Amino acid sequence: MDSTAELIINVRALDYHSVELETNQGNCYRCDLSRFQSVYCYPKKEQWNKVSIDSYGLDLVWPSRFEVHIDQALAEAKILTNAYSQNH
Repeated sequence: MDSTAELIINVRALDYHSVELETNQGNCYRCDLSRFQSVYCYPKKEQWNKVSIDSYGLDLVWPSRFEVHIDQALAEAKILTNAYSQNH
């Protein structure tokens, strides 16, 4: 079955280590990214809210040059809303 990749269309920084993201498929996720804090460029607490989405909608990016691919973020996520369940 063919399907398009899930892309990030909106992101919001929550408390340190957590973000909430919305995808083009209408799903909303809360992601705890603390698992990646051992990466040398992991954002400091004061930089956490400066998260942005790359131009392709595939990565979350911070000014420290730390990046998380959507697949990595979704692996750490809890789904908040699901487009399929809302439409059925």
